[in-house]
Amino acid sequence: MKGYYHVSSHGLEKNDIFKSKQDFISGMNDIAICILGFDVTILCFCLMSNHFHFLLYGTQEECRNFSEEYKRRCAMRMRQKSGDVQGMKDVYVQLSKVDTVEYLENVIAYILRNPLAAGVLIMPYHYLWSSAMLYFNPTKPMGLKMNDMSLRKRRLVTKSHVEVPDSYMVDENGMILPSCYVDVDAVEKIFRHPSRLLFLLAKRLENEVEIKLGVGDEVSLTDQEVLAQLPVLIKMEFNKESLVQLSMNQRIRLCYLMKRNFKSNVKQIARLLHLDPKIVAKVV
Repeated sequence: MKGYYHVSSHGLEKNDIFKSKQDFISGMNDIAICILGFDVTILCFCLMSNHFHFLLYGTQEECRNFSEEYKRRCAMRMRQKSGDVQGMKDVYVQLSKVDTVEYLENVIAYILRNPLAAGVLIMPYHYLWSSAMLYFNPTKPMGLKMNDMSLRKRRLVTKSHVEVPDSYMVDENGMILPSCYVDVDAVEKIFRHPSRLLFLLAKRLENEVEIKLGVGDEVSLTDQEVLAQLPVLIKMEFNKESLVQLSMNQRIRLCYLMKRNFKSNVKQIARLLHLDPKIVAKVV
C-alpha cells in the first residue's frame, strides 16, 4: 500500500557526501536518474553537505529501494572522486511513515528549512540544493532540453548509461532542473496557500520532527546557537579563549558541560568538538 515516507540519512561525522558545487550538482542529477527506476514520487528534498532528506510517496519497499540506490550512487561518486571506499558504509538511511496531514506539513517544512536550522544565513527558497524554490513560484526555470543535446553531452550530464526523458531540462551548470522530477502540484495542494508554507518554514520544527524520528535526544539549540555560546562557557570553565586551546581532558569535560547547559546530544557534541561519537557517548 502506498503512503508518504520521510527518508533521512544520518549525517557523516568526519566526512562530507557533497564537498563542492560539482558534488552537489552530481547529487541533484543522481536524484533525477534514481527516480526513473522506482515507482515513487518525490514531493520535496534537501541535500546538505553530510546528509540528505526526501519526502516520497510510494510503497515502503519502493521508497526503501530508492533511498538505498541513491545512497549507493553517492558512495560510488565518493569512491571514484577520492578513493573513499568507507564513506557511506556505516550511514544508516531511516525510513519513517508520515501518517497525518499535520505531520506531513511539518515534515515538508522541516526538510526545506534544513539549511536554516544548520545556520546557513539564507531563506530556504534561495538554497540551491533543495526543492524549496519550486513551490508557489510563478517563474518557471528554463534550460536546454535533453533532446536538444548530443548523446555525448547527455552522458556528461548524467554520468550514466540510463536513458533519461527527452523532456528533462538542464541548466547552464549541467544540472537537471528539479522541476523535472519533483511533484510540485502535490505539495501546493497540501498547503493550499503560500502563507501556510511560509508560516511553517518560520517555525522551529526540528525538535518535534526529530523526536518522531527517534533522533531528537532533546536537542534544543542549533549548531549555530551552540557555537555562539560556546566561547562564553569555555571562558567561564577553563579560562581559555577558544576550543583550540583546550587539552583533550578539558574537551572531554566540555562534553558533559554541553549536555548539561545546552542539552546537546551525542551527535551534536561530537560534530562541534571534532570527537569520536563513541568517546562522547561514554561521557554523556
